[in-house]
Amino acid sequence: MPTQPEGATIRMYNVGFGDCFLLTFRYADGARHILIDFGTVSKGGDMVKIARDIEQACGKKLYAVIATHRHRDHISGFSDAGGAGSSGAIIAGCRPAMVLQPWTENPKAGADAKTAPVLAARQNFTAQHLFYAQLNGMQQFAANVAAIAPRFRGKAGRRLPIERVAENNTTNPEAVRNLREMAPKKGRRYLHYGAKSGLEAGLPGVTVHVLGPPTLEQQNIRKYAKESPEYWLAGKYWAIQAMASSPQRKRALFPGAARHAAGTKPFESRWFIRRADNVYKRNIFDIVNILDDFLNNTSLILLFEFNGKKLLFPGDAQLENWQYALGQPGMDALLSGVDLYKVGHHGSRNATPRSLWDAFDKRRSLDPHEILRSLMSTKSGTYNKSKEGKVPADNLVTALKKDSILDTTLGLGTKIGPVVVEL
Repeated sequence: MPTQPEGATIRMYNVGFGDCFLLTFRYADGARHILIDFGTVSKGGDMVKIARDIEQACGKKLYAVIATHRHRDHISGFSDAGGAGSSGAIIAGCRPAMVLQPWTENPKAGADAKTAPVLAARQNFTAQHLFYAQLNGMQQFAANVAAIAPRFRGKAGRRLPIERVAENNTTNPEAVRNLREMAPKKGRRYLHYGAKSGLEAGLPGVTVHVLGPPTLEQQNIRKYAKESPEYWLAGKYWAIQAMASSPQRKRALFPGAARHAAGTKPFESRWFIRRADNVYKRNIFDIVNILDDFLNNTSLILLFEFNGKKLLFPGDAQLENWQYALGQPGMDALLSGVDLYKVGHHGSRNATPRSLWDAFDKRRSLDPHEILRSLMSTKSGTYNKSKEGKVPADNLVTALKKDSILDTTLGLGTKIGPVVVEL
């Protein structure tokens, strides 16, 4: 049996807005293939064709499947709801020996808890069980929002951002079940910071560092930072420009109230209804966004190390997930030699902390064989079209292009063939 890989190949598939990476370690006696995520929220992406391509590339044998977290754009392709010809059934047919997921997916620890949080004290639930119950309740809320969101559409009937966010945060039950069943019981692992991945047994010469997510005891990943100097901000978006007022210019509470047409609701009633409706929609959107941020922070963060090379795959981990790892002794040294970085959360402003980016010492290398390689699977215009919240973030994309070799699915249109990187 060989003791070291001869090299590695990374295939980044164009799934629209989502992630799908096939990581292959090449050995003298054959290859070991690891599928990292397989999902999308984009319409029209042919996940079955991509699954067939993966099946062919791995020779119908995957060593492992890694589902970094439960979001639809990372696991929807694992659904086998369509039967034997579905993308999920094709991947399951590649017989992975292992399936790796974050600790938040562990069914034994309560990931399927349905007990109402109010009963926690009486039943002596742990904080973890309460956490799971809250998580599942929030995901049910997202499913309800996804069902009612179309009624918020305007006359043009265009899909709204709230629909995409809500759909991405539903429970994806078929994919979750298939992920749990496609590997033997001994090969199902639920990981947290510092845990043993179990992958090394079948990957001679490869070390796998699990850098996230932290457990509840290690770091409070539920406390979300709205702003941070770690973010890639385009400006002071939180600044509010006060409206100039003049003591000489008095305004009525309801301007134009006397101008409503006969037989219609009074202006003040229509004013109130519009604003109440906007508050209702804003509250729903805020709740779903909180869940979105939280699920991102349950992402697995894995660093593969072999032959002096380092490959970093952080899923959608945001700052709250990263904070624990970045605060640990020796982390700067571990991250300093990263050769390939899978850009977190499709290039959002808060998933590549600036301190993480600064730790990559192969940025700006003059040697083309040494410079940092970045892979960004994304699609512009899917989420947060405002200047400050757009994905991918302009400032981050500029830095990626300037200081690394950036490979991205942006602009690939409907092409599903993978972007291939050899190391």
